[in-house]
Amino acid sequence: MLHIAVNGFFWDKPTVGVGQYLHGLLNAITHVDAVRIDLIIPADTTPPEVPTGVTLHVARTPFDGVSANLAKLWFEQIAVPQAAARLGAQLLHVPYFAPPYMCGIPVVTTIPDLIPLTRPAYRGSALVRGYMALVKAASKRSHTLLTISHAVAQSASQLLRRPVDEIVVTHLAADPMYTPHADAVAYVAQRGIIGPYIYYVGGYDERKNVMTLVRAFAALPDHIRTHTWLVLAGKVPSHNRTLFPDIDAEIDRLGIRARVKHIDVSRVDNPYLYSAATLFVYPSFLEGFGLPPLEAMACGTPVVCSNQSSLPEVVGDAAILVDPSDVSAWRDALARLLQDPHQRAALRAAGMQRAQRFDYVHTAQTTVTAYRTVINQAGSQR
Repeated sequence: MLHIAVNGFFWDKPTVGVGQYLHGLLNAITHVDAVRIDLIIPADTTPPEVPTGVTLHVARTPFDGVSANLAKLWFEQIAVPQAAARLGAQLLHVPYFAPPYMCGIPVVTTIPDLIPLTRPAYRGSALVRGYMALVKAASKRSHTLLTISHAVAQSASQLLRRPVDEIVVTHLAADPMYTPHADAVAYVAQRGIIGPYIYYVGGYDERKNVMTLVRAFAALPDHIRTHTWLVLAGKVPSHNRTLFPDIDAEIDRLGIRARVKHIDVSRVDNPYLYSAATLFVYPSFLEGFGLPPLEAMACGTPVVCSNQSSLPEVVGDAAILVDPSDVSAWRDALARLLQDPHQRAALRAAGMQRAQRFDYVHTAQTTVTAYRTVINQAGSQR
């Protein structure tokens, strides 16, 4: 039986990308092979239940309750590798871009994205840049790198100077909760959304490019826009306008406030909002994977998304792909699809079929193979 220690910092955050990945992987992994998992979590978390075959272990730091940043750094660099070695694990898996610089056992690191190294708006303060320099150096020392898309593998190869054919790609998958809901229209009507709508969920930071979406919506012909809602999940943060552009000011400037709805969306709500939407849109400049378009397709929603980074890899030919910088192209794609039920039906069928190609059983199988390769290599070097 393989014995793997896993950094569980994101285990209690199942709605964020790394948390979704960690839950999907660990829920599947013990079903594909004989694997014992020791999941190491911080002291200040109240984690959800763990799957059979996974054991929780708390790793404390001198900074618990004193400094969240220092506690996180100590947890990643010292507490987790020490706990992994103490537990007798054969290997430590860090499922996000924060491997320890030194560890007494082999390390496998999953890189969800390298956005802080590639886009200026995400580089942050000197402390953030110092942290990123540390984890970049530590990643070069990891025995194996996993990435969640071929696009990230290419970036990792260039930035970390690792041959791309040595990087293992393990795609993500939509949670099984993302499926068509027959009562979705009635469900969203209770939230005040009645009639055709374009749906967006995925955050408002600079790379998400929601400004282009807002401008494209404003540029739709009046006879389309006045009968269509633009539904945006969540609120735009009001701090750090470099990282979070003022989308609401642009909505007001364009005079489209009456047709735009911001709504709070829970994890339970999201499959219904996808299912009832006329279209789902995702104009992002850069994604490590891009779960929302895949979730939308799994719910049977026609998708229009950016043609950059990992997104074409995820949606294939089951979505309309548009240059994220071209407002006119977005306007035309939205207008055409809103008026063409036959194309929407074709995309709905293609999207559902495409989404079925991604599942966490395959992700787990590929990951376990990587574990075995690293453990065998480490054994042969002794």
